[in-house]
Amino acid sequence: MKAFSEIRHIETDVLIVGAGVAGMLAVVGAKRAGISPVIATKGAYASGSSSMARGGHSIAVGHSSPDDNPKIFFEDIVKGSHGIGNPRLIDLVAEESLARSAELDAWGLGLVKDEKGHYDQKPGGAPHRYDRLVHCGRLMGKPLMNALSTKTKSWGTEPLIHVMFVDLMLERGRVIGAWGFLYREGTPVVIHAKTTVIAAGGAPQIHALNDSPPTITGDGYAMAYRAGAELIDMEFIDYQIVTAAPEKLAGYPPYSTGLLGGGGHLLNREGERFMSKHDPENMEHSSRALTNRAMALEVFEGRATDKGNILIDVRHVYDEINDGPAAGVLATFAKAGLDLANDCLEVTSCPHTYLGGIRIDEWGRTNLDGLYVGGEAAGGIHGANRLGGLALIDSYVFGLRSGMAAALESKSEEVPDRESGNWRNGLDKLDERVARGGTSLSPKAWRKEVQNVIISNLGQVRREDRLLEGLDKLDELERQFEDIEVSGKTDRQRFECLRLTLETHNLICVGRMLGTAALARTESRGGHFRLEYPEEDENFLGNLIIRREGDTCAADFQPVPPRDRIATPPPGEALTDLDLM
Repeated sequence: MKAFSEIRHIETDVLIVGAGVAGMLAVVGAKRAGISPVIATKGAYASGSSSMARGGHSIAVGHSSPDDNPKIFFEDIVKGSHGIGNPRLIDLVAEESLARSAELDAWGLGLVKDEKGHYDQKPGGAPHRYDRLVHCGRLMGKPLMNALSTKTKSWGTEPLIHVMFVDLMLERGRVIGAWGFLYREGTPVVIHAKTTVIAAGGAPQIHALNDSPPTITGDGYAMAYRAGAELIDMEFIDYQIVTAAPEKLAGYPPYSTGLLGGGGHLLNREGERFMSKHDPENMEHSSRALTNRAMALEVFEGRATDKGNILIDVRHVYDEINDGPAAGVLATFAKAGLDLANDCLEVTSCPHTYLGGIRIDEWGRTNLDGLYVGGEAAGGIHGANRLGGLALIDSYVFGLRSGMAAALESKSEEVPDRESGNWRNGLDKLDERVARGGTSLSPKAWRKEVQNVIISNLGQVRREDRLLEGLDKLDELERQFEDIEVSGKTDRQRFECLRLTLETHNLICVGRMLGTAALARTESRGGHFRLEYPEEDENFLGNLIIRREGDTCAADFQPVPPRDRIATPPPGEALTDLDLM
């Protein structure tokens, strides 16, 4: 009996995979180029990690200091990347983030300003030389997603939701769309497109404890890798401080930028401000990478609390913090029975954003014809460390650019043939997989085993033997894929089960890229720490490029490209009629 009784087939100029900030800005870019794209997402519209955005985004608008400007911002981002961020991409982020931020605010984002119309800018941590973080006076995720979804829907954008994409489709080396299924009903979806934009970034589910939605599982990276795209900097993850206790708030993001930026202290079990050993100049205002590395080392070396955590102490600055953007966070803890005016908060580190990703140029183009990438799915911008407030603005800039460039290219391309892309073969295999069911672990148990391997062997404190062991274990776990249970009393339960299985398979792929790159980088830099190579090595002032070579994951080292290597603009011209906006 066939698991799939019907197929939903769609043809479009531009397919956008992912409906977070980058995906919706890609819609904006495509519309500016005169094209109405199809946007499809695994969640609702809008969804993704962007919905969890907290403090705000950083821009060099100069309202906190007239001395600040995009040139200085560029220098700070390069420094923060530990010298390996792509300077051309950084240039664009530093410059174009101003216009993208102003547009979003005009669409209803609600950034806080004074009576003169100047933004209220908060500290973003080292190495920001000036306060650059603009904010909404509350958590930013909801107003940001509302502003973008309202604007894009006003143009008649009708998203396709609850799609689990399985793979990209290729024809003669060109990406011609993607195929998958509607996991709430089991209907296959085949979308042929002249050009495709991946805006489905992030892989926080490589750890069981994280601060992101459960559906963010590295699908964009894995699909691109299998199709032959190059990835970059996959050894670098932006770890974030999350709540560890009380248990009912485990994984809750406590807005550590606000707590530590407001004067809070990081303590180990002995009450020591351990950042004095790791960054005595900046202490708790250090970079995210060094702060989370220091926390991991304190735990690794046995100075964690009895529950294996680190403490944040804001008792001495509680009133000041309670009078700022973190007030809502303090109220949440108070409702859970934790009064931070009198008690310390137990926290730990978990994956927040992926610093690496699919390798792009200034227009989001990849090494595969027809494939563009924006947002967290793209790599090369942040290098070894991301500055506070940059995750959103890189999605603003390259979400829009990738959508615009994909739309412009689509004008000179023909719609792919409905039977092209080998999707029928893939669907037949999936159909057989669902019908067979499986007899081994449940998808949730398999996911847990994969997460345990990645945490234990490929986590923040790395060593060659641990990395090699982790890669071997991932190989063993991947061999179980065909036998993982796919079952359920209803079609929806069965296809949700299948989605979980495919997601975990993608997490294994991401873990393999992470481990391969971490093995090849025999130094410590930013978010990558090797116990046997604790210092930076100037021989590694460059990037590791990950690519698939047959069944092997290969890593090649390349120097950082020069700032003056400018990519050729896409063909055609974008529309300039602002009424489109």
